[in-house]
Amino acid sequence: MKEYIVTRTKDEKTVIGKFADKAEAVDVMNDYIDEFNNENDLDSSDDDFLTPFDFTLEIVETKEVNELITNFEEARKILGGKPNADFTVSKKILSGNTVNLQDVTRLVNDTNPQHVKALISLNELFTIAEAWNKKDGFVPDYSNSNQYKYFPWFVYDKDAAGFVFAYTYYTSSSTANALVGSRLCFKTANRARQFGKQFIDLWNDVLLFR
Repeated sequence: MKEYIVTRTKDEKTVIGKFADKAEAVDVMNDYIDEFNNENDLDSSDDDFLTPFDFTLEIVETKEVNELITNFEEARKILGGKPNADFTVSKKILSGNTVNLQDVTRLVNDTNPQHVKALISLNELFTIAEAWNKKDGFVPDYSNSNQYKYFPWFVYDKDAAGFVFAYTYYTSSSTANALVGSRLCFKTANRARQFGKQFIDLWNDVLLFR
């Protein structure tokens, strides 16, 4: 996967942006030039007048999100979380994650032991999806009916003795799908497809009662 980085080299290095598409990178650079010159009332005779020659376009190879974040621990690091073993319970609050001890107690007391594995897997799916969306710069907004949101969809396969990825479902409405909601939706159909296939074992922990 290629990433296009536009850098302003005049005076000091200033990164204008990082883009997945070359055309978008060029458009943003041109907009930046026009805005800067207009705001400062500059013309070509001025020393500070910007042109495309004052910028560099660097092309770098980057990993896809599904290659970069492949498990719960990698996702937690991307989100700035720490392993719970690092937390000091005696401090009343668990580090920067602000988990109140009363909530922890309630979780232990109220959780049905039969569903512990499913809840752990669901937490991992939520966390990985959040990390993927962070890398994609995608924030699900259900007040925006123009924003498409894509979900993985599954069907039961008796030969596999579990659910398998079938296709992606999308919505642009302001209502959340009751099965997944905003915690498990993605920017593109391809991203939802990757998530559904890559973490099918976690999905089966959640969808199957076993």
